[in-house]
Amino acid sequence: MGRFLLLAACAFLSSAFAQTAGGQATPVLAGKVELVEGDVRFFDPAMTMRRPVPEDSIFEGESIATGTDGEVHLRMEDGGFIAVRPGTKMRIASFRAQGDESDVMTIGLLEGTLRSITGWIAKFGRNNYQVRTPTTTIGVRGTDHEPFHIPAGSTLGEPGTYDKVNQGGTYMQTAQGSVDIAPGRAGFARLGRAERPRVLESIPAHFRPTRHEQRITRRYQEIQQRLPELRENRRKLVQERAAKVEQKREPLKARRFDKEERRLKRAERRDKKRTELHEEKQGKARE
Repeated sequence: MGRFLLLAACAFLSSAFAQTAGGQATPVLAGKVELVEGDVRFFDPAMTMRRPVPEDSIFEGESIATGTDGEVHLRMEDGGFIAVRPGTKMRIASFRAQGDESDVMTIGLLEGTLRSITGWIAKFGRNNYQVRTPTTTIGVRGTDHEPFHIPAGSTLGEPGTYDKVNQGGTYMQTAQGSVDIAPGRAGFARLGRAERPRVLESIPAHFRPTRHEQRITRRYQEIQQRLPELRENRRKLVQERAAKVEQKREPLKARRFDKEERRLKRAERRDKKRTELHEEKQGKARE
């Protein structure tokens, strides 16, 4: 029964938060596994499960499910960092990190919590990073934050989406409005209620640090200082790769041009011959 519910949840993530272009020939790398403990499972878009180990890849469109003792840390391709906490079901719904304005990251969070230290996608295009839950959409302003979604029937707390901000700032958006959340505060959007999100008076007790918390906190300054350099390096790498591909295409383009030029010359000769024959026939007819 537990495995059935897990697969059903991941299937829901695939449909509810799908942002990617279907049928891509090459999966888009989103990040690498830095640490994994306990029960952690990755699911590809076809719901094929695998158990990750350090330095394994996570791709756009893939889902993550952690058990009650599971935790996985991801080093994202835009220089960011995500710690997926125990009891979480989430999905990397969309991801692109090429070092330009079109970069994007969307996380679908169905249940549980994660801690996200955002990379250059959020720093240089703040509308391009979002966490979406069944209750709300969370946006950031260069941030270390902890989204937490509690589904109906859970004993952890009032059902809905919470967001605790450690550094930077976030906002929670629903159809009824939005609220800004400052560092050291938490916001809340209640499940099943058509109402505006609000800032809570105190941090809820279900935000429990794991034993890696100090290590994660140190990452914030490290990451923020390196982001401009990392983004520029990625942009240059993408341009170099594109130039190499173009160089490889040049001989092919030249051959195609020569082939087309020969075809046009043959057509020109045929047309000239037809014209000469036609004029010859007309001359004979006049005689």
